[in-house]
Amino acid sequence: MNKLELKDIKPIVDINDNSLYILIGLIIAILLVVGVISYFLYRKYVIKQRRYRKTKEYKAKEALKNIDFNDTKKAVYDFSKYSQVLAEAKNINELNNILKELEKYKFKKDVESLNSIDIKRMKKFIKEVS
Repeated sequence: MNKLELKDIKPIVDINDNSLYILIGLIIAILLVVGVISYFLYRKYVIKQRRYRKTKEYKAKEALKNIDFNDTKKAVYDFSKYSQVLAEAKNINELNNILKELEKYKFKKDVESLNSIDIKRMKKFIKEVS
């Protein structure tokens, strides 16, 4: 018989496989992009809202400026509530005097309209604290 030449099995060869490194790199890159985007969105919406948050004083000033003197009861109650927020040591006595004068418009079912003197005093106080 003829001697057949057998080809031997080749040895195991190392193949450079970088797919694990590529996968880890992609995950890190995606996390970085998501982190940067979320940081800018957070900064845009949350921090700006904190910066422009309306304070008690700001709300009180706006409410005092928008008092409707035609509705007597609401005007008196709003003035009493918001003026105390803005009152300072120098004008607290004046405020107390005004509030004593406005007592006649409170705690009653039917009240007459504000007289011009009371309206002027209230408007003067609003100008002082604004």
